[in-house]
Parts: sequence; C-alpha cells; structure tokens
Amino acid sequence: MLLIWDLDGTLVDSRADIVAAANAALSELGHPALPAASIASFVGDGIGALIERLLPSNSAAERERCRLAFIAQYAVGCCRETVAYPGIHAALRDLSVAGWRHAVATNKAQAYVGPILTHCHLGGSIVTVRGGDGRRKPDPWQLLDIARELGEDISQAWMIGDHHTDIEAAHAAGCKVLFCTWGMGRSNGLAVDALAMAPDEIAGRLAGFPRV
Repeated sequence: MLLIWDLDGTLVDSRADIVAAANAALSELGHPALPAASIASFVGDGIGALIERLLPSNSAAERERCRLAFIAQYAVGCCRETVAYPGIHAALRDLSVAGWRHAVATNKAQAYVGPILTHCHLGGSIVTVRGGDGRRKPDPWQLLDIARELGEDISQAWMIGDHHTDIEAAHAAGCKVLFCTWGMGRSNGLAVDALAMAPDEIAGRLAGFPRV
C-alpha cells in the first residue's frame, strides 16, 4: 500500500524560503523584488521553470546567473521558515498504522529534499525519495521507479499533490491521484480521484477506494 507525496505545497509549506531566495537572487542581479504570491505561483516545475517565470524577457545568460544565485541563496536558507503543514505529522502516522508506506516524488532538487524532510521531522516516515534532478513530473518516471523499488503495484498506489504536474504524472503512471487544496499549486481542471481540503481528510478519502 503506497502513497507517493509531492513535497512543496503538499507535505511542507516552503513558500517563505523560496520567495526569500528568489527575491535575493533578483536583487543580486539588480532586478526589483516580486510579490510573494507571484513567486509562489511559479513553483512546481523545477528551478529552471521558476527562473524562466521570474525573468520571462531576459536572456539565457541572465537567467543562468539568476539560477546560480537562487541555488546559492536557497542552499543556505531552505530550512529557515519551511514547516510541515498542520496535520501532516498526524496524517502520516495514522496512515502508516493503517498499512500505507510513504514516498516522496518532487521536482525540487534532491540536495534540498533530505535536509527539508529532516528539518520538518518527516524523514522517519518516508521510505524513499525521488528528486527533480533528472526526469521530472509530469513525466511518470519518478512514480514508476518508486513503485518498482518498493515492489508495489502502481495501479494500487496514490499520488498526493497540489499541482497539475502531480495529476498528470499520476495519470501517465496509471495510479490514483488525490489533489490537496491547501498548497501553492493548481489543478488546471484536471480530473482527480479524490480531493482533500486538509490533511486529516486524506484517510477518509482513501477509504472510499478499497484495494482490489
């Protein structure tokens, strides 16, 4: 029984640290700061896409400078204000008791994932992680590779996330998908199997889909 969780906007609220690193990188290059809501809306498709959205009209060289500045800033600040969403610890505990195993599939660079999980006291619940250094969601590879590693039937697994890329990856992988509304992302109107407005609703939503 496998649950594959997205990280940013699903397990953890990382908005403040991403915004701080992005605006520090922009400032370093002489660009004005952007509103937090705007930067948060750019999250979900990896660092490359984030930088393109921060500097949509700038040259490739300028974007690369910004990318490197962001990486440097985020490397030292990724755990300053990032926290697990309220109710996540209890949800993971209760779902583990019910027999579910937990994995993470994220488009965030792998180097940040372990420190964030440890900082947010989530590492003990997660059995394996796939970061966004290679093939990223909506490509289904992360989900399929996790299922292969753990010997799970992907058709009986769930992807839990807050972004359309999570939904698209789940559809492509052939697993079920639960969309969580408390995150930073958007569903783009894509079909999902279940929806939760808070972490304590997840177990009940999953109970409506018994394993076959």
